[in-house]
Amino acid sequence: MLNIAFGQSKYYIDNLSENVKRGFRQKLRRGEWPGRAPVGYFNELKQHTIVLDSAKNKLIHRIFALYGTGEYTFAELTRVAADIELTNVNNKPLTLGKIHFMLKNPFYCGLIRFNGELYQGAHEPIVSQELFNKVQAVMKRRGRPHHGKHNFIFTRGLMACGSCGAHITAETKKGHIYYRCTKKVEPCPERYIREEALVEQFRTILHNSSLPDAWAKPMLAELEKDESIIAQTAIARTVP
Repeated sequence: MLNIAFGQSKYYIDNLSENVKRGFRQKLRRGEWPGRAPVGYFNELKQHTIVLDSAKNKLIHRIFALYGTGEYTFAELTRVAADIELTNVNNKPLTLGKIHFMLKNPFYCGLIRFNGELYQGAHEPIVSQELFNKVQAVMKRRGRPHHGKHNFIFTRGLMACGSCGAHITAETKKGHIYYRCTKKVEPCPERYIREEALVEQFRTILHNSSLPDAWAKPMLAELEKDESIIAQTAIARTVP
C-alpha cells in the first residue's frame, strides 16, 4: 500500500509539473512574461498583463543610451542610477550587477528570453531594437582582451587603492588617461584621477622620500670606507 501511495504522489507531482510548464509555454506564445516584471514595469494583476512604470521607464532608457555611447562603465552607470534615483523593484539602489543584467535583458526591447529561447513579447518596449543591439555590441567589444592596446603604466601592480586596498584600473576618455579603484573589495568612495595628477602625486612622494643632498657625500664616504675594510679583510684571509 505504501508503494502504491508513493506511486500516486509521484504521478500527481509529474502531472502538476508538466501542467505548469505547459502553462508557461502558452503564456510565452501569447507574448506574456510568466513571472515578476523587471525594473521599469509593473504586473497588472486584474488583466494579468505587464505595463510600463511611468516613473522609471525613461530613466532606464537613459541608462541604455549612456552605455550605448561607449563612454560609460558599469560602475559609472551605477552612480548615475543613484543620482537620478533609479531603484529596483524593492526601491533599493541598483547594484553594478543589476545594471549589467538589465543591459543584457532583451525584455527592454520587447522580447522575452526563456530557457535560452526568444519570444516576441506583448509588452511595450522601453528601448528600440537598434539601441539594444548597440548596447550589446559595446558590451561585447569591452569583453574582448585588448592584447596590449593601451599602455597604462600605473596598473602593473604598482598601486592599490588607499581606501579599500583593491587593484587600480585605467581607461582612456577624450584623449586622457584616468585611473580609478576597481571597487572589487568593497564599496569605495574614491573617484577617478587623471594620469597627469597621479604623476604629480608620485613626484611629490619621491621628492619627500629622497635624501637631502647634504647627506650624500658623508654617506658615500662611509660606503667607500666600508668597501675598503671588506677588501682588506679579504686580502688578509688569502695571505698564508
